[in-house]
Amino acid sequence: MVGSIGTFGPLGWVSQSSSIGREPDRDEEAPVRVRDVMSSPVISVRPNVPIGGAAALLVSHGFTAVPVVNAEGRLCGVVTEADLMRGRVAPDDDPGDGPGAGAPEAVVSTVMAPRPVVVAEDTDLADVASLMLETRTRSVPVLREGKLVGMVTPRDVLRVVASRALEAAGRRR
Repeated sequence: MVGSIGTFGPLGWVSQSSSIGREPDRDEEAPVRVRDVMSSPVISVRPNVPIGGAAALLVSHGFTAVPVVNAEGRLCGVVTEADLMRGRVAPDDDPGDGPGAGAPEAVVSTVMAPRPVVVAEDTDLADVASLMLETRTRSVPVLREGKLVGMVTPRDVLRVVASRALEAAGRRR
C-alpha cells in the first residue's frame, strides 16, 4: 500500500484498508498525492489555548479548523469553527452577559474533536476527497510518522479539479 487513511486514536494511528497504490492506465493521469497539495507548514494551537484565541486565529487566517498539537508536536485533536461557536453566542433575551458569564474562558481541549480523521502524506487525493465527503470532514490533518506535517481541505481538492479542467480545455483548442 502506497498511502493510508485512518483515524488518530488514543494509541496513535489506526489504519483502514484502501485502494491506494493502484497503477494508472495509460490514458489516466497519475494520481495526485496529498503531499502535492497540502498546506504546510501547519499553523496549530496547543490544548490550553483559550477559545477566544483559537477563534481569532481562525478568523485572521480564514481557516475553518485548526489542528491541536501537544508540546512534542503530536496531533491530539482538531478544533473547528462549530466547536468554538457552540454555546458561545447568547440569544437576544439572555439576561446575563452570555453563556458562562463570569466564568474563566474555556480552553481548546474542552471543545476539540480528540480523534480526528487523518491521512498520510502519500495518500491518493481522490481517496481523501471521498473520505471528506463520507465523513463530512472539511479539514484533514496530514501525518508523517505520527507527526503533523500538513492539512488538506476541500479547497485543495478543488484546485486540482480546476487545474485539470483548465488543462483539458487548453488541449481541446
